[in-house]
Amino acid sequence: MKFMSRILVAVAVAAPLLAADSSYDSNRAILSHCQVLLIHDVDVPAEEAGRLLAVNAKEGDHVEKDSLVAQINNKQALLSKVAAELERDAAQTRADDDIEVRYSIKSFELAEAELNQDVEINRRSPGTVPTTEIRRKQLDRTRAELQIDRSRLDLKVAQMTADVQNAAVQAAEDSIQRRRIVAPFSGQVVQVYRQSNEWVDIGEPVLRVVQMDRLYVDGFISGTDYNVVDIADRPVTIEIALARGRKETFKGRVVFVNPIVQAGNRYRVRAEVENRQEKNQWLLNPGSTATMVIHLQ
Repeated sequence: MKFMSRILVAVAVAAPLLAADSSYDSNRAILSHCQVLLIHDVDVPAEEAGRLLAVNAKEGDHVEKDSLVAQINNKQALLSKVAAELERDAAQTRADDDIEVRYSIKSFELAEAELNQDVEINRRSPGTVPTTEIRRKQLDRTRAELQIDRSRLDLKVAQMTADVQNAAVQAAEDSIQRRRIVAPFSGQVVQVYRQSNEWVDIGEPVLRVVQMDRLYVDGFISGTDYNVVDIADRPVTIEIALARGRKETFKGRVVFVNPIVQAGNRYRVRAEVENRQEKNQWLLNPGSTATMVIHLQ
């Protein structure tokens, strides 16, 4: 009897504890121990090998998207572009020159006029112009007519050559641009791997840029209490604890709910949150732990 009484007491004590484990709330879901993550974290690489003429950013600097953060020696690329532009301009000048076409047309008109004149003479006075002379002038007219086609073909080839040279100019410009190392997005430089006058190879990282104005917050929610449809695209409030007991909150929205249920009948929830600064320093930092409140109503 004493043994049975102890079991009943244990069950009675455990019952409220089991009930407390259920955190279901129809108005909000609270996820603790969430992880703050970076949305964009990029090692910005060199797209061409060469000597770094300048590294324009240092650790802690804010950089705007497409701003120049480093420059690889581009002297040879600039010279190649100048040469390509000269060749393109020369080719385009030849393509725009239709003198040969106009001359060929005039030559054909003259040959045809001379032939028609002799034919008319023979019509009025048969045998005046020898047959061989008529045939020769017929050949001259045919040659002049074919020369028109040849001149037009030469003009077409000249234009194609100009187009090829224009592509060479574009390739040279692309080579110049590849030697410009630019920020892929607006963010903060957190690491600089190379300094001015150092050599870099293709694909070698020069600096690391992270986006800080918007961050991800990942947490896990019980599949027993909530369905994916309950929390998808819902607004959230993120709370973090700062030093000396200070707390700050941030607004965001659920942007992804992993439909794959993980151990413990839980699935991962990801929210995107707007960060903010205080005295030029970000308050929400990647790697920190936060609490996520998902507003269901």
